[in-house]
Amino acid sequence: MPDSENRSDSSTRVQIIVALIGLAGVVAAALISNWNNIFPRKASETVKSASSGPVLERKTSERPVHSSGRLTIRGTYMCDLDTGTETRSGADFWWEQQTSTIRFLTPENGAEFYVIGATNFDSVRWSDMQRFAYSGAKIQASASRNNRIPAGTVVAFRTNEGRLGKLIVDEYGQDLTIRWRTYD
Repeated sequence: MPDSENRSDSSTRVQIIVALIGLAGVVAAALISNWNNIFPRKASETVKSASSGPVLERKTSERPVHSSGRLTIRGTYMCDLDTGTETRSGADFWWEQQTSTIRFLTPENGAEFYVIGATNFDSVRWSDMQRFAYSGAKIQASASRNNRIPAGTVVAFRTNEGRLGKLIVDEYGQDLTIRWRTYD
C-alpha cells in the first residue's frame, strides 16, 4: 500500500507543477501583450524609427490618455468625456432630441467642439487638436442632409475640465455610439 500512496502523492505534485507552469505562461503572455499599457511611454521620450538607412529619432506627438473607449449615449442623455460616462452632472455634451428626427450635439458646462469631418480617427494628432477653433455652439445632428455628424465623422473637443480629445461617430440615430479618446 505505501507504493500506491507515493504514486498518488507524486501524481498530485506533477499536476500542481504543471498547473503552476501553465499559470506562469498565461501571466507572462498577458504581461508581454499589455506591456505598452502597463508601462506607457512618456510624451517626452523619443522613438527610434526602424529603417534600412540611418536611425532617425522623433518625439512622440501623443499625450498620455486620460480616458478612452466606446460608449452609447441614449437620446436625451448627457455625456462626460473626461470619464466616458452618461451622467447628470459635469457633462460635456447633451445628446439633445427635440423630435424623433431633430437632434443636436449640445455642448454643456463650458465644453467646446470642432467638427473635423470624415477622416481616419488615428490620423488626428495632439498638435492638430491644439490649433482647432473650438466652439460652444450646438452641432446640427438631425436626421437630414444638414446632419454635421453622420457615422464616420471625427469631432475634436475640449472638455469642461480643459482636456483635449477626439471622438468618432460609430452609430448615429436615436442613440449615439462613439469611440473617444481624452488626453491629459
